[in-house]
Amino acid sequence: MILIIGSEEEYHAKYIHDLLKSKNEDVCYLDTRKLSEEILISWSPSYANIQGILNTDNKEINLSDIKSIYWRWHYGISIPPAENTEECFYIVNMLEREITSNINSLFKSLDCLWVNSFDAIEMHKNKGYQLNLMAKNNIRIPKTFITNNKDNLLSYIETTPHDLIYKPVRGGAHTEKITKDDLTEERLNNLKYSPVKFQEYIEGTDVRVYVIGDKIFAANILADTIDFREHEGAKIEPVDIPDNIKQDCLKIMKLFKLNFSGIDIKHSDRTGEYVFIEANPSPMFTYFEEQSGFPISETLCELLITSIVVPKN
Repeated sequence: MILIIGSEEEYHAKYIHDLLKSKNEDVCYLDTRKLSEEILISWSPSYANIQGILNTDNKEINLSDIKSIYWRWHYGISIPPAENTEECFYIVNMLEREITSNINSLFKSLDCLWVNSFDAIEMHKNKGYQLNLMAKNNIRIPKTFITNNKDNLLSYIETTPHDLIYKPVRGGAHTEKITKDDLTEERLNNLKYSPVKFQEYIEGTDVRVYVIGDKIFAANILADTIDFREHEGAKIEPVDIPDNIKQDCLKIMKLFKLNFSGIDIKHSDRTGEYVFIEANPSPMFTYFEEQSGFPISETLCELLITSIVVPKN
């Protein structure tokens, strides 16, 4: 049994689900929105592999039969209150807490191939830590400054010779290049309410590298925007990246405990350096696959089917 955390409403989850079905694999969804009503879980901690039953997607699954899990989209746990009262909100909060504790404990306890694991997904929510971990392991990252202090930001700008871009600390918005309009008193005063990540602007080519197990697929993304995601229809051209950059990609996979990732890199026009931006544990890939011709989905399915964990040491 292959479990997909997601639903048929999410394109990539359905794409992999249907591809696995076409290969006669036993596969089903775990839609986390249904945890409070439709999904039933019974399990026991064990000295060996955990034992239990999962009822989901109209199937009864022995936990010991799950050989691999593809984590595409966790919708979160949310229960609407029956009434707009303090007591009702308290009950809902307690229910959400219990359900979250149960499913997170199960996720962390299931001993199978994860693509990718609970811990890897959680690490991606802390991108500042990811950057620090890469830097400590001699992987080139952009010069980065994270702050919610306007005075410290202004001092940093004054002493920084390069242009800056900014983005949310966790993600969820496109990258912007900092301008004078961003340095108005009103904008600077608002900084205290939320930290922002400021980085050196690296003029060059965006490189996306997909690593699946020990297989590497790389391509240039030819975009005319600061953030390539804003360039609809950006051209994608397969590229052979240097061996040392491939090794850095594999090192990131080990550091972040990943079995599948879309790693974003900037290839600097000025210095020729490859500068690592981030490693996504659940990347989109179908457009990249169509444009590049790389067998991303087939390779991902092969990994899920064989459930062979690539050694990380």
